[in-house]
Amino acid sequence: MNDELNHKLATLDLNLLRVFCVVCQQSSITRAAEQLALTQSSVSNAIHRLKTALDCELFIRVGRGIEPTASGLHIFNSVQPMLDAIEQTLRGISEFDPHTSTRVFTIYANESVIDLLQPLLDEALASLSVRVVLRNSPVLESEQYQDLQMQKVDLVIDIVPPKVKTFSFQKIAQEKIVCVVRDQHPQITQQLSREQYFAAEHIMYRFHRDNMRVADIISNEPLPERTLYCEQSSLLSMLSLISKSDAIAIAPYAFTKNYAELFKLNIIELPFDTRPIELFSIWPSKHAQDKSCIWLRQTIETLMEQAYSA
Repeated sequence: MNDELNHKLATLDLNLLRVFCVVCQQSSITRAAEQLALTQSSVSNAIHRLKTALDCELFIRVGRGIEPTASGLHIFNSVQPMLDAIEQTLRGISEFDPHTSTRVFTIYANESVIDLLQPLLDEALASLSVRVVLRNSPVLESEQYQDLQMQKVDLVIDIVPPKVKTFSFQKIAQEKIVCVVRDQHPQITQQLSREQYFAAEHIMYRFHRDNMRVADIISNEPLPERTLYCEQSSLLSMLSLISKSDAIAIAPYAFTKNYAELFKLNIIELPFDTRPIELFSIWPSKHAQDKSCIWLRQTIETLMEQAYSA
């Protein structure tokens, strides 16, 4: 290593590496600036200074975004784990008391989870100073992970675990899926044959994840095409429509049983082999030792166990 490079490394501003890693994660100068609470010009200048110090290209433009070069990716993969370890250490030192803290946590979850969790959460937090806000998950999976990375949200509850080490996860519940019909249905009462199921018209609930439908997620076998009556993105609207028609649908058991009497519905076992839907809590790996985040994860895990064992 020559003297000039030695000098550059000895005087390198290590804050440049943090900015660089955030740009890598966001694939965008604009989003990185937002996360870091800096101007776009400040972020661009930091990347230019690091490029000059290391004497190599760090990013290339791809479409409307940017991606790290091979050298940039090598630096990111080496540096980011060290930055995460430092942040974990510092977060682990900070004390957290839910009785005195006024922090507001935000959690992304789907409609069914929010409906079950909110009453239990209200009761659990009644004597505490902290607040937890439940919000519907974004349609796009990438958006929920981006918001988690940028700390716009503290925890995500989802049916699909993350695929990258940047995020950690834990299974916290599983949900049985059942068939739902109105209680005055002319053909279907307390039992449902396979022939009746596939002959019926279906109200379909679409998960906002790769356009998947619930039946195809839970079935242990390929399913024939079903006749579509209508499609819904709200479970509550779906149950309301079932009560007014001869169409049938499948829905989460824990959610549906709370509305079966109100909408005059029958809950019936599905006539094909299925598996439950699993629910995971997901958080940034760098927050693993953050005491406030540990409290949040443990609280939600306990409440989810109550919600899905009742």
